[in-house]
Amino acid sequence: MHAFESLDVFGGAAGLDFANTVDGRGTDRPVDYLPTYAELAAWSAYIGLVDTADAERLGRHDAPATLRTALSLREAVFQVFHAIGQGRPAPVAALDEVRQRYAEATAAARLAPDGAGAFTWQFEGDDPDRAWWPIAVDAVRLLTGGPLDRIKVCAAEAGCAGLFLDTSKNRSRRWCTMDGCGVDAKVKRQATRRRNRT
Repeated sequence: MHAFESLDVFGGAAGLDFANTVDGRGTDRPVDYLPTYAELAAWSAYIGLVDTADAERLGRHDAPATLRTALSLREAVFQVFHAIGQGRPAPVAALDEVRQRYAEATAAARLAPDGAGAFTWQFEGDDPDRAWWPIAVDAVRLLTGGPLDRIKVCAAEAGCAGLFLDTSKNRSRRWCTMDGCGVDAKVKRQATRRRNRT
């Protein structure tokens, strides 16, 4: 079992889920769930960006440079969507990083029918970068097609900073997950009410 399998997948978009592979960003001890290239390749299969057989082949690469590129993309994606989720302008340098990685990814892709009446970028082969190419494409797709007004940052006070698409009807979702940060917030509210009654 991979460590990232214990991490909730709640972003609603591959780019946001990728950014969320660092847990507890606002704490003193954030946890990185993708410390190696093999973990990156396995995670890409875990969320359906590559199939399992491809991930196994990719994971055999010793690709520290590719991992550094992917993690740099991850930080840029986080910075861009964290800013958007807080109603701030996206950092120019982070946007440029996402654009550059998107250009590299699409240069290596081919356009092919997606089976639903449209075309999509498809990736083949065993280039180690294939593990992050679809993430760059997904991030730009979300940036250019939205819905950007539904991007939120987890409201947990404990430093979660998880990113997600709020697909609730009334746009009232505040937490990355109700079972995690949502429960923690509820417990804190109840504790505060009890203290205030005494």
